Amino acid sequence: MSNEKNSDVGKEEIEHLNDSLEYIVIDMIDYGSFGDVLKVKDESNNAIYAMKQIKYRGNFQDDPCIISEIYCLTHLKHKNIIRMHEILIDSGEIQIIMEYAQRENLERYMDQNEHIEFHHKYKIYSQILEGIKYCHSVDIAHRDITPVNILLTEDYVVKIADFGLAVKCFDDDGKPMLCTDYLGRASYLPPEVLSQKPFLPKPADIWSIGVTLLYLLFHSIPFKGFHPEILEDQLNHTWTGFIHDFCEKNGCRLKVQIIDIIESLLQIESNKRRNICDLVRSWHEVSPEELYDKSK
Repeated sequence: MSNEKNSDVGKEEIEHLNDSLEYIVIDMIDYGSFGDVLKVKDESNNAIYAMKQIKYRGNFQDDPCIISEIYCLTHLKHKNIIRMHEILIDSGEIQIIMEYAQRENLERYMDQNEHIEFHHKYKIYSQILEGIKYCHSVDIAHRDITPVNILLTEDYVVKIADFGLAVKCFDDDGKPMLCTDYLGRASYLPPEVLSQKPFLPKPADIWSIGVTLLYLLFHSIPFKGFHPEILEDQLNHTWTGFIHDFCEKNGCRLKVQIIDIIESLLQIESNKRRNICDLVRSWHEVSPEELYDKSK
C-alpha cells in the first residue's frame, strides 16, 4: 500500500501466472500515469475483460502503487469495487485482468449523455457511497476518488477502480496513519493535501466524494486551474457561488437538504467533515425524485 505503508503482500500471494491463457487486445480503454487499460478477450472462452498494463523496473514489490493496486484488488470484495480476474507477471510488466465495465468511466458517460435524470444520478451516487463505505469499514482509503475512477457496467452498476494511491488508515499498532505524499487529481483534492500538510486519508476521501457529487449534479466543478488557484477557491468557498450561478441561469433552486450535504463534505477543516456512515444515512433521506425546487 502506498509509500506510507509496509505491505504484507508477498509474491506467492499475488503471482497468479497461467501461460496457457492468452488475451486478444480489442481496443484501448484508457491510459494514464499508472498504466494503460485495454479491452481484451480471453481466447479460451471469448469472455471480455479489462487489462491494466503496468510497467516496472527492478522488483515490482518495491513499487508502492503496484502493491497498493494488487493488495486492494485481492482483498476488497464488494459489488461496487472492480473485481479482479487474475494477475499475470512478466519481466518488466504486470497485467491485471479485471471485469469489464461496458459504459467505462463516469466522466466519459456524462460527456456522452447530457440529460441524465436525477433519480439515475441518485442511484449512481448511492453506489459510490456504498463502495467507499465498504473500503472505510475495512480501514482502506482510496485517495483518488474522481469520475474517471468510477466505472459503470452495462446495467449501471458502479465499480470503483484504480487503487494505486490507496492506503491503510491505521498502522500495525492501531495508530492512525498520516499521509505525507500529496498525489491525485488536484481539482478533487482537499485543502490539506493541496497545502501539503500531513493528513488523514478518510476525511480526504470525503472531500473528494463531495466534489464528485458536484460533478454528478452539474456536470462541472468549481475548482479548476493550478494548485494555488484551486486552494484559494476552496478556502473562499466558491462552490456556493458556483451552485448559485447555476441555479440562477437555469431558473431553479437546489433543495436545501442537498446543499447541507455538500456543505458537510466540503468543510475546510477535515475533522468537521461527515464520516461515510453519516453521509450514507443522510443521502438515503434525500428523495431520489427531488433535486431542484422550481418555486421561487
